[in-house]
Amino acid sequence: MNSLLLFILLAISPFQLEEIEVKAERITPLSDSCQTLTYIGHEQIEAMPVMSVADILTFLPSLDIRSRGTGSAQSDVSMHGGTFDQVLVMLNGIPVSDTQTGHYTMNIPLPPALIERIEVLHSVPSHLTGAFSGAINIITREAPQDSYIMQLSAGTNGDTYPLFAGSWARQAWHINASAEYMRSPGYDAPHPQAKEREALHHTDYHLANIYLQTRWHGLDIQACAQYKDAGLGTGYGYASTDQFDATRTLFTSLRYTTPLRARWSLSAEAAYRVNHDRYEWHRGTVTNRHWNHHTQASCFAHYLSPLGRTSLGASMMNEYIRSTNMGTHHRTQAALRAEQRFHFGHWTASLDVAGHYHNRCGWYASGNVRMGYEVLGKGTVYVHGGRSLRMPTWTDMYYKAGVQRGNTDLKAEKAWQITVGGTYEWQLAKAGRIHLSGDVYYRWGKDIIDWTYREADSLFHATNQQQVDALGVELSAGYHLNKWLRELSVSYAYSRLSLDVVQAKSNYLDYLRHKLVLRLHHGIYVWSKGCIGASWSVRWQDRTGSYVDIYGTAGQAFRPIWLMDGNIYIEYAPVCVRVSCTNMTNRHYYDYGGMLQPSAHGQLSLTVKL
Repeated sequence: MNSLLLFILLAISPFQLEEIEVKAERITPLSDSCQTLTYIGHEQIEAMPVMSVADILTFLPSLDIRSRGTGSAQSDVSMHGGTFDQVLVMLNGIPVSDTQTGHYTMNIPLPPALIERIEVLHSVPSHLTGAFSGAINIITREAPQDSYIMQLSAGTNGDTYPLFAGSWARQAWHINASAEYMRSPGYDAPHPQAKEREALHHTDYHLANIYLQTRWHGLDIQACAQYKDAGLGTGYGYASTDQFDATRTLFTSLRYTTPLRARWSLSAEAAYRVNHDRYEWHRGTVTNRHWNHHTQASCFAHYLSPLGRTSLGASMMNEYIRSTNMGTHHRTQAALRAEQRFHFGHWTASLDVAGHYHNRCGWYASGNVRMGYEVLGKGTVYVHGGRSLRMPTWTDMYYKAGVQRGNTDLKAEKAWQITVGGTYEWQLAKAGRIHLSGDVYYRWGKDIIDWTYREADSLFHATNQQQVDALGVELSAGYHLNKWLRELSVSYAYSRLSLDVVQAKSNYLDYLRHKLVLRLHHGIYVWSKGCIGASWSVRWQDRTGSYVDIYGTAGQAFRPIWLMDGNIYIEYAPVCVRVSCTNMTNRHYYDYGGMLQPSAHGQLSLTVKL
């Protein structure tokens, strides 16, 4: 890690003393009208009854969020019919996905108050791997002036949530910082059976998050940490009702972007993530310990010409794990990347290719081709195609416990995908604004990693499904008027896999076939210095596949479910009082086998903005 950082700093330092003759464009490696699928902004996030990044993602149609508890206890994210290991999650363009298991990818120590927007992407730059079914980029705030938030929340089940978050801006300096603590005695659920009631006694958790980001000219430094202890009940199997998981996560990154002479610019970045996990099948008895380390670094040169931007560079990645269950393992990867972006009038296009070397799989290639056309200055139509690849996680390869058996002979997942779509926006003067978007995708997947049940030994084995194709559609429409009608939107996502997950006895591919989200944010009483308002959301989701219930009965089908969340708030600057409730209709449902999801949960929060 130290040698990689030294290499980057040495590569950058000679150019810091050069006179800058031409200002290069700001390097934004991800946001692109030809590849952003879904977008949610800060104002929308503020109106939601959320406490974590995972809570926000629940309202995006293309994403499937499955939680083992409330708040930030533990959540898995997947999209486009994929698994929770097939989504690449990034924080300001830096990957934070966990290479041990996707169960820990959402250990992100960032409060919603510091998020400027979240983008769901078709693809990422070709030197990054892991975005097999898509990617999520979380972008922090860059407020033009100082802003500070102090918040205290309390829930109906006795949970508490104090938070401090602030943004500080002085000329070229910008700092984001936050500290938060969450504590919950556990959650209730509607109509639990006897064994489920016992498991609910072990859904308590507490965590502490710290986040710090500093921006200065082209320098961007992030450092964050999370301390979390979470009771999981029957989170990983019905045979134990008192499971427990303790994780400690540290993430830090550095990015530097600088213009050079003439039309040249340089960007470099390095990041380090470590996650320690102590898992207990029975609480108080340590079952497994894992220390997972991930290091990455890259450096790219960019040249601006009348045609667009040309980028050339290289990246390196190092992964290491030490585990009481899986042993000690190490793997490295290097990539060379070239990208050319074109601009011709209303046309935008890019060609992005990379050659990778992995010490386990040897050489392989990935890449993306994107083309977009601006429609009347108000919209874009686009087509995107590319090849992606994902390496098996450490758990896929080496985990052996209970009814699970990893497979050291697993092949890397490979896929080709094509997406066609468009967006359009009407500005109706005083009559508000209408936004429309939609796309269709098809993915040809090969060697898809799955955990399948074998009756011969009654175990789940990690295996490669030879061919699993995916077809999907996503549509959304939104209307924004004024403080009385801030948002009225509807979105729908459909996915279908070529694999029959029940017949294949799959334990990973029980995906969401349908997801519908309706949202309304409106004012109740508005005056010059404040307002009383409310926001509501209704979700309908239909999951494929089946599960094993808490008593070991297999073949239980997931049922379609309607869920409603809402909140009412009083805002009188600088104070906001909010009452919110999730699962307002107290629906009884399962997202994981044998784990009953939370009942209606109310929360009262007081926020002071300075």
